[in-house]
Amino acid sequence: MRRKNNLSLDLFGDRLNVPIQTDDDGAERKKMLRVLRSAMEGELTERQKACVRLRYFEEKSVSEVAEILGVTPSTASKHLKKARARLGKIMGYSFPRLS
Repeated sequence: MRRKNNLSLDLFGDRLNVPIQTDDDGAERKKMLRVLRSAMEGELTERQKACVRLRYFEEKSVSEVAEILGVTPSTASKHLKKARARLGKIMGYSFPRLS
């Protein structure tokens, strides 16, 4: 199984209110990705990180994430929801215009 190394803001866009296009040369998007990656590593639980990696890096469905982690889809969904909420707060703090 090939693991994807890139996280797309577009995958989070509707959940984090991240604009798909910015007016700059992409520098803001790059900064957003750095902040998002840093927040993932420093602010999420191990289970939340695993869920986020599988769902958004490897583009697995919630059911696939649950199966891989040995939890129910409902549990995987709850971990993803909590992770998105935490990351959304951090992104809003780091980029006030997203709030």
